Formats: sequence, structure tokens, C-alpha cells
Amino acid sequence: MMRKNLFNIDEREKITFYKICTTMYILTIYALMGILVYREFVLQQPHQLWDDFAILMTSNVIVLLGAVLYLTGAINPAKIKLRYIVAGFVGFVLLGFGFTVFKYAVIEGLDVNLAFAFDKMKTVITISGIIALGLGLLAYLGNIRLEKQIE
Repeated sequence: MMRKNLFNIDEREKITFYKICTTMYILTIYALMGILVYREFVLQQPHQLWDDFAILMTSNVIVLLGAVLYLTGAINPAKIKLRYIVAGFVGFVLLGFGFTVFKYAVIEGLDVNLAFAFDKMKTVITISGIIALGLGLLAYLGNIRLEKQIE
């Protein structure tokens, strides 16, 4: 009778392991989001105390999305209708801008004038554009990689 090596697992065990890892990753990211929101809005800690966690969490999620888009190669941005890409980008920008205005106007109680709002809108558009272009490029390169593997 042969003993199973700990690292020599069959396909079903691998899938179960991957599901557990994915679930734990998602729960960890949501827990970090909750902790950051709690520290910012309930404890009202200055951002210098938790910026490092926010940067780590944000970059982790962006790298995860980029890796999934590149390694799966399942999405080819060139085959998606432009109006869907534009609508998704506009929705993402509006969500980010809405949260930003809500944070400054309601939570922090600042007077949000038109100049301040336009300044924040430019920042949100710039950051969203960089993220969208980066993820789109990774998706395109991943699709090219997948097509070469198929050939």
C-alpha cells in the first residue's frame, strides 16, 4: 500500500483547495475593507495610520484582476463593443466620484464647491483611466497568449 504524498493530490482535492483559498482571499479582502472603513469613519483615525493597509489592499486587488485577465486570456477587449467599455468606465468613474463627494461632503462635513468637485473628478478620471488601460492591456495580451497556445 502506497502512502499519498502530501503534495501529490488529485484533481478533486486541488479544486477543493482552490475554492477554500479563493473564499479565504475574498473574506480577507472584505475584512480589510471593513477594518479600514471602521478606522476611518468610526474611530476617525488620521489616514497616515492606515494608508499602508489601504495601498496594500488596493494594489492586491488590482494585481489579482490583472493576473486573472492575463492568465485566463478569456476576455479580448477588441471584441467587446465600445459602448459597453465606455458605459463601464463611466459607471466606474461615477461610482468613484460619488463616493469621493459623499466622503468629503457628508462624512467629513467639508464645503464641496464646484472647483473642488471638478478637481476631485479629474483625479478620479485619471486614476480610473490608468487602471482601465492597464487591465485592458493585460486582458488583450492574455488573449493573444491564449490564442498562441491554442495554435
